[in-house]
Amino acid sequence: MIDFDAVRHAYHSPPPPGDHVPTAEERIAAYERQRVAEARRRRLDMRDSRMGEYGSLIGGSGKPPTRFEGGRPAEFMARMPPMPIEWFDHENARRRTPCASPDRYLETLAADHLAGINPRPDGGKLRRLLRADRLTDHEAHIVEQFLTRLRMIELAYLLSRASLTIYEIARAMLLAGLTTPAKVHWINQFASRPPARNRDGYRVR
Repeated sequence: MIDFDAVRHAYHSPPPPGDHVPTAEERIAAYERQRVAEARRRRLDMRDSRMGEYGSLIGGSGKPPTRFEGGRPAEFMARMPPMPIEWFDHENARRRTPCASPDRYLETLAADHLAGINPRPDGGKLRRLLRADRLTDHEAHIVEQFLTRLRMIELAYLLSRASLTIYEIARAMLLAGLTTPAKVHWINQFASRPPARNRDGYRVR
């Protein structure tokens, strides 16, 4: 069940980014803030659109029902970046599944999803980009286009068929600026709060 009081609190007082994995309520609040910002940018009538404080979601039961379109739950619509890379720097996220031909799988995906990129990276080049610790603007664009166009099952198969780690996929998403809701929600399921450190950078037990 959604805690709508928590949604309203998160709407008016959003938590600091990267502090914790966003809850469903916080993702709903973020989506509503994004809708309101877009409506204001387009100079839409907020009252007629039933957004923000003019709708029941944020304004309460005395306001007209908030309307969402698209058929998906609001908590899966907010565009947010993944958690910071430190949240994926743990043993499970760095585990790699050996694969006989990772470049061949990525070659197939590149042909399916990067047909408009010229020159299109082959499987080996694409794998190097997905495992890179830094990207040029052009490389980030290629990675962003690739990850955005992947189906969710193909994204999950990067672990077993392309021999990538959760850490590498999360880093690629962050470097490419990916904010696709379903994919960010998927990767954030593997996030784990990093251990606290003292002023000298040592872990606090």
